[in-house]
Amino acid sequence: PFNPPSDYSQVITARDGTILHVFLNRQDKWRIKAELDEISPELKTTILRKEDRFFYLHFGINPVAICRALIQNVVSGERISGASTVTMQLARLIDPKPRTYRNKVTEMFRAVQLEWHFSKNEILQMYLSHLPYGGNIEGVKTASLIYYDQPPRSLSLAQIVTLSVIPNNPAAFLYAGDDWVLRNARNHWLDLFDRKGLFNAQLIRDAKEESLGLERHSIPREIPHLACRLHTENPGPATLRTWIDSELQS
Repeated sequence: PFNPPSDYSQVITARDGTILHVFLNRQDKWRIKAELDEISPELKTTILRKEDRFFYLHFGINPVAICRALIQNVVSGERISGASTVTMQLARLIDPKPRTYRNKVTEMFRAVQLEWHFSKNEILQMYLSHLPYGGNIEGVKTASLIYYDQPPRSLSLAQIVTLSVIPNNPAAFLYAGDDWVLRNARNHWLDLFDRKGLFNAQLIRDAKEESLGLERHSIPREIPHLACRLHTENPGPATLRTWIDSELQS
């Protein structure tokens, strides 16, 4: 059996859902679980179009893409093309291994196991919650809160595409000291989405003009005494809801 870890950062919320306090998970990572109802249609479309446009059609692996990538890599003599589906990427994120052909086969087998035991939406939710965003930051919801100080549903198209690009190479995009590297990558995908007609043309033009606006914000650490007590008494759930009125508390 291949059981994905449920080791998420525990979140303490107010009664209206406002996040009051977040704890590191057992691996000292910020990994906040992203529920599907928190993911906007634009974010879902962007991620799947960029990473796996046949996600809802395959059974964990895409045989056509694998054959195409294998031929390209053999002909070129080097690895120039991959064929990882979202499910295969999730298997690799859960159980990282060096990128070899043998491990790729294991990854494919694990992907089929995931598809057998979980629905497509459950797999997508786990995938979005494990994406790497540099250092100990994992998951699109975590990145949205830390880099933009807002939940995923409130992100603009430019911010959405930025967060879809960073996981490809967090070190290069976040720590290179040159915002143009990330901005150019973002605009490249916006141009591609424009040619494919995925979004309104004016919306894409506005997104290309938008600044990156990346800034490291602090994770919420309000109501520390109550939060620590609740966390100690209830270590399991990813979210603990209190009846605290966030405005009155402030």
